[in-house]
Amino acid sequence: MLPKILVCDLNKSQERRIYEQLERRAAGRYEVIQLREENETIPYDLIICPESKASFCQNANSDAIILTWEKEFTLPITVSEIHYKIENCLDTLRQRQKSLSAGKKASMALVFCFDPILKEHWMTQYLRTLLGQGLVVLYLPIMPLYRVPNLEEKAIGPKLTDLLICLDQMETDISKDIGQYIFMHDLGYMTFRLSTASDDLISCPPHLLRKLLLLIREHINRLPDPVLAIIDCESISLDTAIRLTQLCDIFYANAAAAETGAGAVARRELAKYLAALPASVDFRIINEVKS
Repeated sequence: MLPKILVCDLNKSQERRIYEQLERRAAGRYEVIQLREENETIPYDLIICPESKASFCQNANSDAIILTWEKEFTLPITVSEIHYKIENCLDTLRQRQKSLSAGKKASMALVFCFDPILKEHWMTQYLRTLLGQGLVVLYLPIMPLYRVPNLEEKAIGPKLTDLLICLDQMETDISKDIGQYIFMHDLGYMTFRLSTASDDLISCPPHLLRKLLLLIREHINRLPDPVLAIIDCESISLDTAIRLTQLCDIFYANAAAAETGAGAVARRELAKYLAALPASVDFRIINEVKS
């Protein structure tokens, strides 16, 4: 199915001219549509409209990218510029769709890497890439506190340890309040307020970590925007990592190519890992994921 582009202008003759010229340039890459009453319920991927209609269009199509004539284009507006911006936006959409699990607007991915140095560099770059695609990113590091990349500690507010205690006490309806444990990191992604105890998460019982991931799943499914929750694991047992990955949509790991004893162990453990995963989990190699 081709991406759907809605073109809307207060000047209807200009709108028609832009529509006709874009239709010729689209060449099977996207479908251009003019705003008509019968087209109002179509789920658009990109909407180009006046600033005065931006809020209406966003409310009607919450998943669509909105470009306004006043903010995104320079005068005099040319069809070449419009086409160029459409292509750029569609490229971003395609990259976003690749980052999420097929057919899902909210996905959960677990990272378990046998090369922590490779993973640390990759993770920082990949978080930046996901944010550039317009995704909401929720990052949960399950590792010693001193290994958390770009650690940003927040003293005020309930911490993840408090949430785990609530889960252990079987409190109900916690998912509606999960936002109080989350804050926006300076780099732009959402993450949890972590405990000051370095080993709280890696020493947490596996059944509580599974409850936490199920809670995160409920939370991201309620969000209106495309979202990817990343569970970044280090220093936990392979069995625990497998049990957590079984709850996810995507599994990231590195392909250990080194012909060493450590490389052989990593390949053997990865084979065991993959054999335990359901077919619904999409396996992706860190080395091959664009960051």
